[in-house]
Amino acid sequence: MAKINTVSRGTAKNLDFIHIVLGIVIIVMSVMAFTNPVDNMVLFPLIFFAAAALKIICGVTVVSRYDTEHDKKQRFRGSLQIVAGMIIFGIGIISAVSIWF
Repeated sequence: MAKINTVSRGTAKNLDFIHIVLGIVIIVMSVMAFTNPVDNMVLFPLIFFAAAALKIICGVTVVSRYDTEHDKKQRFRGSLQIVAGMIIFGIGIISAVSIWF
């Protein structure tokens, strides 16, 4: 039985490119924030937001690639990544509120 890929190649390449760019941004912001945490305190919530976007994009990619009944395990893993991204986003909001107030 042939497997139908529901994400076009262009969309998959764009999501992979966004994934790589967000990973690099997270690394750069993390290095900046941890080398001088007092001056770069505002970067901590931004790191959480970028990581949340990264997890959500990964989850959406996995869920959209495995859209058949046969691949329930992969869709479940993608759904878990989306939920993890939402939790990380919530931690970012808490971090932002604690820094800015």
